[in-house]
Amino acid sequence: MKLLAAVALGLFATLSSGNVQAGDTMELEIDHVMMPVYFNNAFVDSIAEVWQQRNRGRVHTQPQNDFFQGVYLQSKSFYVEYLSTVETQPYWSNAVFFVVPKKYWDYYENPAIRNEHFLVPFFGSGFQLVSPDFPHLNRINAKEETYDGLQILISAALEKEILGIGGQKWSLPSSGKLRVHEGLAHLHDIVVIDEESKLVAPLFEANPVLRDFF
Repeated sequence: MKLLAAVALGLFATLSSGNVQAGDTMELEIDHVMMPVYFNNAFVDSIAEVWQQRNRGRVHTQPQNDFFQGVYLQSKSFYVEYLSTVETQPYWSNAVFFVVPKKYWDYYENPAIRNEHFLVPFFGSGFQLVSPDFPHLNRINAKEETYDGLQILISAALEKEILGIGGQKWSLPSSGKLRVHEGLAHLHDIVVIDEESKLVAPLFEANPVLRDFF
């Protein structure tokens, strides 16, 4: 009986530690949220001003490169980026980026884009995959970050897609940083709010659903 009790206690400890999960379900890891606009650097500059005035989370910018100009709002759990693409890059769309091992990437036989660190399943998918080997993951850059007030709202349609990423079973982050909002409908309907339920992204866009967050 003592041996049986010891085995039971050991199994409970393993389950509690998260090493074994019911039904082999894995927890999604958010890296960041991308909000692109087409060829409009002035728009991104305005976003930067708003974020800086709110004084919640670290705001930094990235100079113009061959593909975009960007501004970033950092939090401990994930960051938000607004990008202004160049004229030759018009087909970007809102997306949540998840850190997913590459062994699951081959599930997407004909992805829209696949390179060393990123995979886009299809245009307008509402999510993208980032490699655990990417040297600029949020988990690395945000080690000293104290602000953690951001939350992501998505549609039920996007939830259905991401819970089956790579043909696997996933669960939403236990942190509660990602949840479904009934007012959102499409895969790319993604909203970021702060701890006061104020809209962080998207900003300056005509969408009546977002009135709840102003």
